[in-house]
Amino acid sequence: MQNTDQQSTKQQNKAASAAPVTFPTWRTLLLSALLAPGAGLAASLLTTALMGILRLVAGIPTPVELFGDYVLKHINVGTFFRLLVVFGANSKTYPLGLALLGMVLVGTVASFLYAALVRLPLPVQGYRPTRREWLVALAFSVVMTVIGVVLFWNELRQNFYGLPVGWSTFVSALALLADFALYGIVLCLAYRALLPKQLVVSGQKSTVLARRLLLSRAGVAALSVGGAGATVGLIRGYLNNYASYDGQKTFPHQNVTSPITPNDEHYTVTQNPVDPKPQPALWRLEVVGLVKNPGSYTYEEVQQLPSTSRPITLECIANYTGDHLISTAIWQGVTLRSLLERHGGALSNATHVAFYSVDGYNVSLPLNELLAVDPLLAWRMNGAELPQKHGFPMRVLIPGRYGEENPKWLTRIELVDHFVGGLYSDQGWYNGPLHTISRIDRPAGHVPFAKNIEVGGIAFAGNRGIQRVEISDDGGTTWHNATLQAPLSQDAWRLWTWQWSPAQPGTYMLVSRATDGTGEVQTSHDQFTVPNGATGYHKVKVEVVSS
Repeated sequence: MQNTDQQSTKQQNKAASAAPVTFPTWRTLLLSALLAPGAGLAASLLTTALMGILRLVAGIPTPVELFGDYVLKHINVGTFFRLLVVFGANSKTYPLGLALLGMVLVGTVASFLYAALVRLPLPVQGYRPTRREWLVALAFSVVMTVIGVVLFWNELRQNFYGLPVGWSTFVSALALLADFALYGIVLCLAYRALLPKQLVVSGQKSTVLARRLLLSRAGVAALSVGGAGATVGLIRGYLNNYASYDGQKTFPHQNVTSPITPNDEHYTVTQNPVDPKPQPALWRLEVVGLVKNPGSYTYEEVQQLPSTSRPITLECIANYTGDHLISTAIWQGVTLRSLLERHGGALSNATHVAFYSVDGYNVSLPLNELLAVDPLLAWRMNGAELPQKHGFPMRVLIPGRYGEENPKWLTRIELVDHFVGGLYSDQGWYNGPLHTISRIDRPAGHVPFAKNIEVGGIAFAGNRGIQRVEISDDGGTTWHNATLQAPLSQDAWRLWTWQWSPAQPGTYMLVSRATDGTGEVQTSHDQFTVPNGATGYHKVKVEVVSS
């Protein structure tokens, strides 16, 4: 009887020792709060690496870039300019870097919500997630994808390798699903791996189980380090293609402006940290919307369209008085008018034309105004294939409009019955005809006294043309007519000269002003470039010295 009681007691003690141990609520909450961020960080870093791979391999924009484009469209021009001042030379890379860090932080913090939703009692049994954990992870992936698609719907249409708009939207949305699915899977597995385990399992020693837990936690840490390393490497690869030429200006050679600007000297401005590289095999030009016969063209088919060549001057809206963000090239392509005629013309309710680029940039302008100036859809520049940084495989040239309304990397022309907002218009930049300007290129600084000193420069008024340029050597009190060179075209700048005979050595203030083809004289009102484009006379102080 005594032996029976002893055996019963031993069995009860053994059963008690084998019974699962459950931590107090406070300890469970504390451990969950401490371990969840580790899982969230690992999931965020691996997801970031996947985003970078998809960006570099398939040209799919990362959520960081989509977020940046979204924010830029939802701030006003004043805020935009202040951000440019704050970030300075790093105005593109710093905001993207901050957005990337913010995304990793959000992914890490979201792990707290995940832990709260799965509500696992600690310690857990084994490494296999339960159905509840998988369902919560799936819900995370689906909800984040839906939020991304809805929030970035207008940004999803970009693809840096040139997929058409419809395919770009689909592929970008699919990439978001892949990104967030990976996040959910890693978060689920990593969180389970980090949690303390039951150390009493039939047939296994507690030391073995403890060792497995240590290894699993080390594995999660290794995944985080690997994800961070991969992300750093991908960022370096991204920055190796950084558009460092952004803001390149066209300066005169020996103070003489060439009538036609060589391709490698033409001014360039881009909104992108890394410009798109459309692949001809993927790229299409689509003509859609309120047009009688919609259609599309491959790159080879585009070059078979009837083309024309025309000198057209481009000027950036950021070109302040006397600056050099202005150039002229001979562009070859098909006119918008003839292209629309090939498609049966516009429907009666079409009022605007929206141009879409492969990098997500878009512009819309009134149809009747466009037809009046007959824009050119160019695929060649100065006799050569359109350079990549100037919009290969096709860009829009709209006479009389600032550069930001002449989109590069064109992929879709859509006729619509309303104005379609874009980056600059949404921020509140001026989107009317460009202002008449004139610039003095020479002389500059000190010049020797002589009977005849050549003064020269350029004047530009878009498609309105230039009919007169006047120069003053006394700060604008008296004016003298300059000699105009023959116009390259109605849409290009005009070069001018004036033979100056200063009365004596001394300091002079040269001033120029132009009159456009309509007879309107350039305004003397000094206005900064933001947000309406610069106006005012260009003034140059010249010191005439005795020889």
